[in-house]
Amino acid sequence: MDSIPAEFRHLRDEDSISWERILDRARRKESEEQDWFEAFTDVVVDEASKECMKETPDPSLIALGLQACLTRGRMAEALFLSTDSQNVAVLSLRAIALFVLSDISGLTNVLSQLEKQIDDNSLPAARVRLSVVRLLLAAAERDTSVIVCAMEFDSLLEDHPEQVEQPLTETMFAIYVMGTLLRETGQVNRASRIADTLEDMAKKQNHRMFLALVENLKGNIANLQGDFDDAEKHYTRVREYSDTLSFRLGHGMALNNLGTLRLNSLRLEDARVYFTEALEYMDMEVARLVTLSNLGEIETLLGNYTEADDHLRDAVRLEQKTRRGIIEAYTWSAILKAKQDMMEEASRFLEKAQEIADTSEKPLQKGMYLHARAVVEAAKQNQDAAVSLLGKVLKIAKEEAIFELLIRTKLELVRTHMSAFQRAGKEEAVSQATYHIGDLIQIAKEQNLQALYAEALLLRSDILVLAGKDLEVRSDLDKVVSVARFIEDKRLEEEAKLRFEMLEQPIAKSKEIEIGRKMDRVAGFKPAGKMKDVPRPALHAILALHTDSGLPEYVHYFRGSPLEMDSSIVGGFISAVSVFTRELMGDKGLLRSINHEGFTLLMEHTPSRVIVLIADKESFDVRFLLHDFAERFDQRFPPLSDVDGIDTAEYTEADQLVEEIFQKPAVQESKS
Repeated sequence: MDSIPAEFRHLRDEDSISWERILDRARRKESEEQDWFEAFTDVVVDEASKECMKETPDPSLIALGLQACLTRGRMAEALFLSTDSQNVAVLSLRAIALFVLSDISGLTNVLSQLEKQIDDNSLPAARVRLSVVRLLLAAAERDTSVIVCAMEFDSLLEDHPEQVEQPLTETMFAIYVMGTLLRETGQVNRASRIADTLEDMAKKQNHRMFLALVENLKGNIANLQGDFDDAEKHYTRVREYSDTLSFRLGHGMALNNLGTLRLNSLRLEDARVYFTEALEYMDMEVARLVTLSNLGEIETLLGNYTEADDHLRDAVRLEQKTRRGIIEAYTWSAILKAKQDMMEEASRFLEKAQEIADTSEKPLQKGMYLHARAVVEAAKQNQDAAVSLLGKVLKIAKEEAIFELLIRTKLELVRTHMSAFQRAGKEEAVSQATYHIGDLIQIAKEQNLQALYAEALLLRSDILVLAGKDLEVRSDLDKVVSVARFIEDKRLEEEAKLRFEMLEQPIAKSKEIEIGRKMDRVAGFKPAGKMKDVPRPALHAILALHTDSGLPEYVHYFRGSPLEMDSSIVGGFISAVSVFTRELMGDKGLLRSINHEGFTLLMEHTPSRVIVLIADKESFDVRFLLHDFAERFDQRFPPLSDVDGIDTAEYTEADQLVEEIFQKPAVQESKS
C-alpha cells in the first residue's frame, strides 16, 4: 500500500477498491518507457472504465478513476467515467472537468443534481462539494454571484476546519480558481495569500498536480507585477512537476504561458517555438483552438501567410465545432485574407466575428471585431472609415483598460495614416502617424516595457526619415541601441545599426523601409499583465487658442493650481513656436509638447485651434483626455470667422466640459 502515489493515498482505506489488483497490474505495466505514476494511473483509469459500464458501479473506484484523469489532464475520459453517476463525490469531481472544458450547461446540470441531494443537514464534505460547484459555475459564467459563492465557500471552511486540514480535491481546486479570479481582477496581495494557502495544502499531501497549479498561479501573479524573470521560473517549475505526472495539460499550459512571456518582450520567433510545442500537449479542443489562433496570429504578423492560413483554418474548424466564442479565430482570418487582398473571404470572416461580438458582453470581443474590420477597410483604402472605426476601438481599449487592444489600435492608426501618405502624398498624414507612435512611446515608458519602447522608437525613426528629420532619427536610434544592449536583443541592435548605415548613404536612404512589416512585429505585443496604475499629473490650466492669430478663446484654471498668468502671453509664445516649426518642417511638424522648468505644455491641434493643457508632466492618460476635450470643444463651439471679436463669455459652458472630462475619477486599471 505504500507504493500508492501520494496523490491517491486519501482513498487507500476504501475497502471496495481492489488495491492489490491495481498495484499488481501497475507493476507489470511499469517499464523504461513508462514510469510508476503513469503506469499506476493508466491502470486506475482502465479499472474505472470497466467499472462504470456495470449496472451498479462502485462510486469509490469511479471517484479514484476521476482523480487519476484530472491529475493527468485527461478530461474527456473523466466525463466518460462519470456520465451516469448520481454519487455526490463523483459529480463534484465531474464538475472540475466540466469547468476546465468551459461546459456551462454541464456544470448547471451537475449543480441541479447536487442541490436535490444536499441540504443544510448534510455532512460537511457534501456541503463543501455543493459550494464548490456553485463557485465553479459562477466563475465559468463570469457572473457577479461568484463573490457570494466565494463567501459561502470561505464560511464553510471556517466552520469546518477539518476540511482545511484534510482538504478534498474539489476544495483545493476551488481555492486555485479563487486565486485565479483575484489575480484577473488585479487583487495581487489576496491572490498571493490564496496561492500560499494552496501551496501549504498541496505540500502536506505531496499533491504534485496542485503544486504545479500553485506555480502557474504564482507565475501569473509575477506577470501582473511585471516580474517576468520570476514568472519564467514559476512556469519552468510547472513543466517540471508536469513531467513527473505525465500531466500533459499542465505541460502545455506552461509552454503557452512561456510563449506569451516572449510576446511581452516582442520575441515573436521564440514565442512561435513555444506555442508550436504547446500544441503537441493540447489534447482538449478548446485549448488547441486558442493555441492555433495564437500561432495563426504570429505567422500572419511575421508574413508567413501559408503557415498562418493552415493554423487559422484549423482554428476556425474547431470554433465552428465547439462554438466557444473564440473570436480571434475569425478576426485573424479576416486580417490574413485582407493582407492577401482576398476581400470577399475577409468579409465572410468578419460576419462570423460580428455574430460573436454582438452576442458577447465582453468589451474585448467587440473591440477585436471593430479592429479587424478597420484593418479590412484600410486594406480597401477606405482610410476615413478605418480611422473612424479605430477611434471607437481606442475608446473601448482606454475605458476598459484593455492593454493589448490599446497598443494594436495605436499601431493600426499609424499604419493607416502612413498608407495615406505613401498612396496620396498627404504630408499631414505623417504628422498624424508621428502623433500616434509618440503615444505608444509614452505608454511604453510609463509601463517600463523596454522592448516595446525600443521597437516604437525604431518605428518612429523610420517615419521621421520620410519627414527628413535626420537629427531626431539619430537621437531615436541611439536610444534603441542602448535599450537593445540592456535587454540583450541582438536583432533589435542590428536593425538600429542598419538604419544608421542607411543615413550615411544617400542612395540607400531613399529606399523605402518596410514600415508596414515593422508595425506587424510590434503588433505582436501581448501584455503579460494589466497596465500599471500611473499617477495622474497635476493639472494647472487649459487654453483654447485660435491657430492663425494665437489669441485665447477660452482659459480655465484647475482648482488648487498655483499657476496664474496672462493667457495672451502663453498664446503668443505657442503661436510663435508653432509657426517656427511649421516653417522649418512643414505640416509634418505639428508641435505636441514643450517642457520647461517643471511645466509641460501639451498641445492638441484641430483645424482652427490649438488646445493647450499645462501640467507638471506628460502622461498618456492626460494626453488621451486632452484629445477628447479638443474634439468635443470644437464640436460644441464652431470655429470663429471673425477673430478680432472674441468674446470669452461665450465659452463659459466649456467649464462643464472640463469638469466632465478631467475631473472624473480615473478608470480602474483592474477593470477587464
